[in-house]
Amino acid sequence: MMQILGYLLLAGLALVLQTVLLPPFFPGGIKPDLVLLLTIWIGLRESPWRGGLLVYGLGWVYDAYAGTFPGLHGFVLLTVFLTVCGMATRLNTESLPLIWCLVGGGTLLQAALTVFAIEFFAETSRFWAVVLNCLPAQMLLNLLFAYLLHNSGRRCRQLADQLPPGLLPRRHES
Repeated sequence: MMQILGYLLLAGLALVLQTVLLPPFFPGGIKPDLVLLLTIWIGLRESPWRGGLLVYGLGWVYDAYAGTFPGLHGFVLLTVFLTVCGMATRLNTESLPLIWCLVGGGTLLQAALTVFAIEFFAETSRFWAVVLNCLPAQMLLNLLFAYLLHNSGRRCRQLADQLPPGLLPRRHES
């Protein structure tokens, strides 16, 4: 239960950063997709049912908070999650090159599914051209933030290992 609350806290932080705090720093509406990075992280760590419900709910909250089409991000993030979850059992989930491949593939899959859903279900013309134009910058930002988050997580684990015994809960001590 605490793990789910941690994910929800991270999701809330990612939503606020992604929709309110980061857009002034990145021109043209291109910003790192922190919700996608969290979805990939959950896909590497959680079971399909528990993580799937969490990610689908996160997509709906994202749509309610900053989306235009209800259910679009729920559908896209759930598909990305299930793809990552299906591969996570066969791969070394601590590898940085794997994280980069998953973030790159997740960004491409997210763009393809978003274009498909909007072009197929909504009456828009040439939405794919807009997405294709923004895709290289989006990919680079997602990869950069994945690298930064991976390194900061590793540093936090190193700092936790250097703490004297008794400062962390017993389950973290070896």
